[in-house]
Amino acid sequence: MLPNQGTRDQVIVHWPSDASGRFQCDNWGPLPFSHPAMISIVPTDSSGPALNYAQQLAHSLSAALVRMSPSVQRSICGGPGPAHCRGHGQSAATCVLALVGDGRPLNDYTGAIALWASRIGSDHRYRVVPISPPSGRAAMAAVMLSALQVRKVFEWTRSSTEAVPVVLGAADLISRDYRVFISYRQEDGDKHADDLFGALSLAGFDVFLDRVRIGVGAHIPDRIREELAHKAVVLVLETLLVGKSDWVAQEVAIAAKSRLGILPVHFPNGTRIGSLSDRRRHFLTASDFDSQTGRLIAQAIDDVGQRVADLHSFWLVRRRYQIQRALSNALLHRGVTNQRLGRSGCLDVVPWWGTSTLCSIKTCARMAELEDFRELDDTSALPGRWHRAVLAPGMVGPGDRPANMQWLSDKLMAGLFDESEISRLAGILSDSAGSELK
Repeated sequence: MLPNQGTRDQVIVHWPSDASGRFQCDNWGPLPFSHPAMISIVPTDSSGPALNYAQQLAHSLSAALVRMSPSVQRSICGGPGPAHCRGHGQSAATCVLALVGDGRPLNDYTGAIALWASRIGSDHRYRVVPISPPSGRAAMAAVMLSALQVRKVFEWTRSSTEAVPVVLGAADLISRDYRVFISYRQEDGDKHADDLFGALSLAGFDVFLDRVRIGVGAHIPDRIREELAHKAVVLVLETLLVGKSDWVAQEVAIAAKSRLGILPVHFPNGTRIGSLSDRRRHFLTASDFDSQTGRLIAQAIDDVGQRVADLHSFWLVRRRYQIQRALSNALLHRGVTNQRLGRSGCLDVVPWWGTSTLCSIKTCARMAELEDFRELDDTSALPGRWHRAVLAPGMVGPGDRPANMQWLSDKLMAGLFDESEISRLAGILSDSAGSELK
């Protein structure tokens, strides 16, 4: 049997409970992340606005972790705080200091800032995310220790809770690259799509817009399916004529079937797509448009971008969790009970065709890439055909990305399966004769 995973928590979160300098330590698990992490939310002073900003961020981070897994549980320990937590001893854990400031001089009342500053250059596990209020970036950078002054400061616009995806990304718990697909009707949505494409691209998003990203001569249906598999969020522009677009209808259907995040942006007098819920629909009003040009104003574009940033990472984690659970359930249905979620975030399985063999399967929320195969080196399974595999959507069918990854899979002797092949993968692992391996 596979050994027990142990009692170490997947995510440890420290946050200031009051102005006296005391910290609460929350231990979260199980979560569908690839490795454990420690996140210390520390204000630059125990009094004043910085403390409130840090507490707001902590509460929002807790809510985000709850949304990521239906089985997650929190336990509270009376640990010594950020500087002396046992999380520093977990060799596989990233250690993130979310340093929340208010522009006033820094007071390292916990000792955590000095600790991170001393380790950040020599230990790759240690990362610092400086966080400041609007227009406070320069003041925040000025008060930090010299070892941290070269770190880019995250400046929120409305609330410190906007930093949640940034903090989770710094801990390598979610993807730090935002990937968005814009679905729209050209006749009345092209200018708005262009504006959103430019603004989101400038903000660091990898954005797909058909008129920009599809070259001449490309097979449009194949390219769109490939791009959808590569993205996490589909931004649907509900303009007046969107209901007449067969392309938009197909893109929404593919996105829904693939369990992508879908954010409908409803324009005044626009047409609602009936299959999309109002629960996450973003409504625009007349005041969101320039009265002379009819284009979206900068604030409206920023609002849409913020909605995408807030929801993107959670959709990505949810999708990966669903794929992982589907594989685990398929194995259980076939009687393969000797399985566990490994430290690397892969599903470790002892197959029926080899009781002394361990197979590790990495599940991806989007199309497989080079980094996914590199991460197989951190798994428990030894190199060998069928001992390691990647399970990801969009890997069946034409397209440059699937073809390149299939080539890499063959060279590395690591299996590559599409999400639709879960049943086949479960069959390989449950086949006592190892038929497909011969």
